[in-house]
Amino acid sequence: MKVQYVLLLFGHLCLVPVVLLGQTEPPSADKKAYPNEITIDSEVTLFTNESGIGHTMLQMERHPDGTIYVNGHASGLFKSTDEGENWQRIRWMYNPGGFGISQDGRIWLITSATRPTNSVIRICQSSDGGKTWQEQSLDCGPLAKGGARDPYNAATPDDAYTNFLERPDGTWMFSCSMRYRDWDDWLSEDPTRPGLGDVMVRTIDGGKTWGDPTIVHRHCTETEFATDPQDPDHILAASRIQRGLLPGEDKASAVCSFGWEYKNALLLDSTNGGRTFRVVPDSMTRCYGHRATILWTEQNVVVVTRQHGCETPQERAAMGRSGGWLVVNISMDGGQTWITDAGATTTAFYKAREFTLVPPRVGHGFTAPTVQLTANRFLTVYAAGPDPSLTNTIRGVRWHLGGR
Repeated sequence: MKVQYVLLLFGHLCLVPVVLLGQTEPPSADKKAYPNEITIDSEVTLFTNESGIGHTMLQMERHPDGTIYVNGHASGLFKSTDEGENWQRIRWMYNPGGFGISQDGRIWLITSATRPTNSVIRICQSSDGGKTWQEQSLDCGPLAKGGARDPYNAATPDDAYTNFLERPDGTWMFSCSMRYRDWDDWLSEDPTRPGLGDVMVRTIDGGKTWGDPTIVHRHCTETEFATDPQDPDHILAASRIQRGLLPGEDKASAVCSFGWEYKNALLLDSTNGGRTFRVVPDSMTRCYGHRATILWTEQNVVVVTRQHGCETPQERAAMGRSGGWLVVNISMDGGQTWITDAGATTTAFYKAREFTLVPPRVGHGFTAPTVQLTANRFLTVYAAGPDPSLTNTIRGVRWHLGGR
């Protein structure tokens, strides 16, 4: 007699043991069947502008009232009250690189206060769904270790998008790339100075004051966070490591063979509510497999969307200017293991199966966030175009794990 486990998708995910008679081998209760495909249910267009939509690091959040909002940067704010079937565009004056929705229903934006960027950012909030906004400026320079005596020279929420995170005690925080003037001196004797990494900044008074900075990672930015539904102190983050060679390293240690020596996606992990993060072992992707987003559902499923990546300039050219198509990595156990091929998992994220969500040369090259619609149905939005060099459309794709 043999025991197999079958994944049933009737509105929720569950593993059901099925007994097969006539088998002589001993039971194997530890073997589980995992989805070996994803199915596209439908697609929808949120916005099209034939002249292009520019640098579009999309962000998507669900409001406490159930409305889904998408930050389309200069294209505007988009919302859907019917689970992504139809979308309303809200025009605004911003090109925000940071977007979030707090549990009290406020929408938050972060954007650079000046061009070219310096250390001052603009934080905006709306309590009426984006109709009106309150603005404040924050100088991130003194948030550096040396304070005003040795400040950060730049904060770049627009070029390296920022993400919010809320704690159970009401602490509202965001991470933003903050840099010293000598940020690209990779061979500096002081290892804390080089890097374009994210700094976490907090408010405990609803946004009146900001501070209490901590380093997410010196060389990681464009970091999105997902909280363990069973443990709010446990946070997984999908980030982007980008740097040159550090002291003691040589070309042989580089991950990328062209451009930057490191330009990859990377997973980070925190067990103290985001105070400190560590690199998840074996989580660095191939070159240019970055611009990742992450979702952690109540069913303990973790969804990471990102670029496929490329190893050589020739491969990147073959896939288009974006450097890769849109793929999805799936964990069924809160990021402990990741689906590889049919019936297998791995603890190494970089070995995870890359489920194709958007094929190459469709124009994807930016972040493609995901929200959950039902237990096993998801909505991902992405930027597209007739050619990767002309991204002019924001699209949404509904999909689920498994076949039809």
